[in-house]
Amino acid sequence: MRWLKALDRTFHGITGAAAASLLLLLLGLLIVLYDGARPALLRFGPGFVLGSSWDGAHDLYGAYPAIAGTLLSSGLALLFAIPVALGVALFLSEMAPPWLREPLAYVVDLSAAVPSVVYGFWAFYVLVPFVRSTVEPGLASLTGGTGPFSGSPTGLDLFTASIVLAIMIVPTIAAFSREALRAVPRSQREAAMSLGATSWEASRLAVLGPARRGIVAGVILGLGRAIGETIAVAMVIGNIYLTPTSLFSPAQTLASLIVNNFGGVGPGLERSALFEVGLLLLAVTVGVNVLARLLLGQTSEPRGPRRPAGFRLRASALLGRQHHPLPHPVSPASASAGADSAVAAGRWSSHLVDRVPKNLRRRRALHWVVVSICAGALLLAILPLASVLTTAFDRGGGAVIQPSFYVSENPLGCNPGPGRSCSLGGIGPEIQGTLLLLGLGALVAMPLGILAGIYLSEYGRRGRSRFARGASFVADVLTGVPTILLGVFVFAVFLRLDHDSATSALSGGFALGAVMVPLVARATEEGLRTVSTGVREAALALGFTRHRMSLRVVLGSARNAVVTGALLGLSRAAGDTAALFVTAGSSSFWFQGFNQPTAALTPFIFTNFGSEYANLASDAWGAALVLLLMMLLISVGARWVVRSRSVGAEL
Repeated sequence: MRWLKALDRTFHGITGAAAASLLLLLLGLLIVLYDGARPALLRFGPGFVLGSSWDGAHDLYGAYPAIAGTLLSSGLALLFAIPVALGVALFLSEMAPPWLREPLAYVVDLSAAVPSVVYGFWAFYVLVPFVRSTVEPGLASLTGGTGPFSGSPTGLDLFTASIVLAIMIVPTIAAFSREALRAVPRSQREAAMSLGATSWEASRLAVLGPARRGIVAGVILGLGRAIGETIAVAMVIGNIYLTPTSLFSPAQTLASLIVNNFGGVGPGLERSALFEVGLLLLAVTVGVNVLARLLLGQTSEPRGPRRPAGFRLRASALLGRQHHPLPHPVSPASASAGADSAVAAGRWSSHLVDRVPKNLRRRRALHWVVVSICAGALLLAILPLASVLTTAFDRGGGAVIQPSFYVSENPLGCNPGPGRSCSLGGIGPEIQGTLLLLGLGALVAMPLGILAGIYLSEYGRRGRSRFARGASFVADVLTGVPTILLGVFVFAVFLRLDHDSATSALSGGFALGAVMVPLVARATEEGLRTVSTGVREAALALGFTRHRMSLRVVLGSARNAVVTGALLGLSRAAGDTAALFVTAGSSSFWFQGFNQPTAALTPFIFTNFGSEYANLASDAWGAALVLLLMMLLISVGARWVVRSRSVGAEL
């Protein structure tokens, strides 16, 4: 019995240490960034925020152009994304037929799984030419080439970057808004409609008000992703370090500044300035995510089934405009005495129709206009995904059907000409390196994440200790930290521990592990919480110790949720570019050792997206298509696991 209790205490300590690793990860990130930024902090002080130059020759650095580019691109992206995302959420939760809601929601959610490097690659080839030739000249003609639309339309500028960011954050805002709308009790909709409101008026009066906190939280999370987005922005924003003077100005953001410069600088003041830029980016993104999580936490608090404030007043105002005294209906007795009852009923109906308010037809027309607008927003949200897939198949399909493409090394750059053909080569080393890096990351993240989730669910559920609440909250915040910062953190740690492994397969694997851990931990925690208390009590009554009950009974019952969390973590890691670009190094060869740089799919796409050589560009599109197919398989697998879990629960 003593050794069983000792095992319980040991298991408690191990899971608690795994949960503490989440806190240590955020704390270590802050310490490493501050330590690296200290020389720049001492040299420039508060003036770094307002400085406008980035001059490595004279060691003069300031972050103001990057800050301005970040704020302008993120703000403009929100301006584009919020109406579309709200239209999508309203259509899927309130207006679409029930049988159509789930498939459409899945397609919208699938847009969020597209890696940012693929969005940037697509934007460079498809969106940039369209914006340069059509959109920006049209906007410039509206103002005569002055004001916000001044300058030469190049397509590689702040405006295009904002469109790409909007495309990427629409699924996030739509998903949170949709869930917030669905959380409003159906009785409130029915109450509004029973008082004469149309479906749109019921949504506006009785649903949007109670759901506003969740919608705002989704918008803030979308803002956090827009601020921290790195690769897609770096591919289309122009990367000129000047304060933007118009929407057509090339610019840089905080994240793109780091990824464009970090790999090319050695120890010194410029690297320290990049660490300070990372510190600014961390402060902004963590602050935004903390605010969003606090709002979501307040939204999820149980409340009584009361009507939203102002609902009765607004409903009565609506009804006051449409209700009029109705004529007394013809009684059955008088109808049988003087006329046929059907004729009397017809007279009563026609008389009632004559007294229907004149604005009813206008309100119904408005309802269908709103439905049409929301359906259009849905199509607008899905269109980029369809274009990405068709472009990838069109440009990379010829490569992926060649068996040699998966086992060959990258070719030498070449452009075909008359009587001259070019070797297509392949992406064998990139596929090998990606699988290796994912395996290393999973070895780090899966045990830590699952053990941390077990602690948060099983040992933190009784009274919900402050430590457990804090670790769970930090896990949520870490999911919103830009991966470029996690890559810089792992690079700096390896640089101090083993200089030769700072850019290596081992460093890249740990970086992906840091990306996956918070996702796996939160998914495991939420999955274990779905297991009823009765199952735990029954296992304890049968003599199970707490650690055996947690591992064999609770974890076994929630295994599908744990698998789903693992798949989501792998999906995010497989599509990440920024962290690997900093940590995995650059290589086009087969694996040569854990302490050597290694190839991977996403850095290969980022390196060759603008290549002047046709065969390298074709290989990059083939790699993008392979990556998209990987994301699709992982997404379908996660969907299947969730569906089988729900079916099993019903049985």
